[in-house]
Amino acid sequence: MPLFLAMPPWCDVTLYQMAARNVLRGGTHYRDIFDTNLPGFVWLMTGAKLLFGWSTVALRAVDLVVIGAVTAALCRFVRRCGGGRDTVAWLAAAVALFYPFTSEFNHVQRDPWMLLPATVAAWLRFRRVRTASRTALLEGVLWGAALWLKPHVVVPALAVWAVSAALLARHESRGSVLRDLAALVCGGALAGVPGIAWLIATGAWPHFLDIFLNWNPAYLADNAPLAARIGGLFEMHRPWGVLHFVALPLAALALWDAWVWSSTPGPPAGGFRPTRWYAPAQSEGAAAARAILAALYLGWVAQAVGLQKGLDYVYVPVTLLAFAVVAAQRWCFGFLYLLWFVAVGGLLNLADAYPHDVAPLVHKLDPADAKGKFEKHVLADGEVMKLWVRAITEGDTPELRDRVGQYTGVHCGTNWEDLTSVADHLRSIQPPLGAGELNCWHDSTHPLYLMLDLDPATRYMHYGTAFDIKELGPPPPGQKSKREQIADAVRASRQRYVVSDLLRTTHDPRAPYRPESWRGGDPLPVWLPDHERQKFPWNQPVVFRSGRYVVHQIDPSVPLGEIRVPDWNSLDELLTPQPVKPNGVSLFR
Repeated sequence: MPLFLAMPPWCDVTLYQMAARNVLRGGTHYRDIFDTNLPGFVWLMTGAKLLFGWSTVALRAVDLVVIGAVTAALCRFVRRCGGGRDTVAWLAAAVALFYPFTSEFNHVQRDPWMLLPATVAAWLRFRRVRTASRTALLEGVLWGAALWLKPHVVVPALAVWAVSAALLARHESRGSVLRDLAALVCGGALAGVPGIAWLIATGAWPHFLDIFLNWNPAYLADNAPLAARIGGLFEMHRPWGVLHFVALPLAALALWDAWVWSSTPGPPAGGFRPTRWYAPAQSEGAAAARAILAALYLGWVAQAVGLQKGLDYVYVPVTLLAFAVVAAQRWCFGFLYLLWFVAVGGLLNLADAYPHDVAPLVHKLDPADAKGKFEKHVLADGEVMKLWVRAITEGDTPELRDRVGQYTGVHCGTNWEDLTSVADHLRSIQPPLGAGELNCWHDSTHPLYLMLDLDPATRYMHYGTAFDIKELGPPPPGQKSKREQIADAVRASRQRYVVSDLLRTTHDPRAPYRPESWRGGDPLPVWLPDHERQKFPWNQPVVFRSGRYVVHQIDPSVPLGEIRVPDWNSLDELLTPQPVKPNGVSLFR
């Protein structure tokens, strides 16, 4: 718990904190802060700000409460599926071993949070099947609330309803099932109306439509191959991801066990006898609970790999659902994972203590280039566990954030000590910086807006993401391309200073800290070629540097030049001079 609370916020969290601050100050979302998502998470962040202030520790505590509530809901499901108290206890233990020790990329994110209303809605659907309770309207409200976080939740909602409709058809007329669906849809509409009213009342509606109609189609179309996203399901949070190899067939068997395609009421299909790996449901109620839970899980898998980008946090809720599906078979898998972490942690600690004797054995068991590489759990890492007391007594200091953060060495993760030095320098500037006069060019620099209480120079915060949204076709006559719109906003801004991150120009996270990367009299690193130095922001005078961060002062006499953020996947090509195309169009964008 203390180490989790001391971890740094991810750049997505900073974006939504900025959006919440903008809303609370009377700003207009989408117009003032560019956001490709529905506004549900902004509302939640606004509520958190009103209740707890800007404390990241408090926000992380809220995150733990949400995940704890999800775990409680899943445990209740598992109990109804036939799981015992020991099974539920080890399910909770598995969540405790998994979620707090994932990277900061996964924390305070929309996908894990929308699992809470979705799981409660699925529980109400189960009650509707078993007790004929009239809760469809409330269930629809919950699904609608989840949809304001991400529309992808429609897929598991449809899966859950389809399974429930098959089960309801055994006892009720078709008209009753359709009325139930109508109540469900009405509940979703009730959740939608206040949100639409808010968009209209705050003036955000036209800007919302502009982003969702003109920007998002291209943003969503640019995705990793389906095979890579399927692979991510099993590999993203290893070794936990391998549980999907078990959960997927168990979910399919749960649907078979409930005989979901049959309109004949009765006990479970019973096509499988109890074995060590599969135990049929002992009652029709347990079979129905397993079927609803399986539908929620399989629907979530479908939208996670079929519709979403393969980002770390996308796989968190589907992993938690896999936990529940496996626990529904009364498997105490959390205990097995605990044994694994103890064994691997002990082995790797021995390898550290005896590099000549034990380390070669570890390399034979797990070569460095193997996909199933041994990983030491944080609880087995003595160096990290030494920080436990400091996390309690000192809180989330910049130095401690850098120590416990797992992604502080990537271009979208912040180095907090370096950035704090930049903030101190910017505070000393005279005259002081005002609203719109600071432009944080790269993702990891965004916390400066909150540290200095400044509004950004433009509405675009994740410039790299915005510049990467390609055109699906020629822009309409008289309308500029998306990249030109972004560049025009930068040119028209009131920016006086720009803060850039050198890690966005190299794949080597240690490069900015190596002495050989610098030469006397040159404020920029040796690896940055001349053709890049002529582009914004590198062509503006450098007045300060702290580690990987560079502060540029805008010189009105120096043209801003080409404004763009290089595509990360083709960074090596962009940093190497390329020949000009025969038609005279540069290969650089």
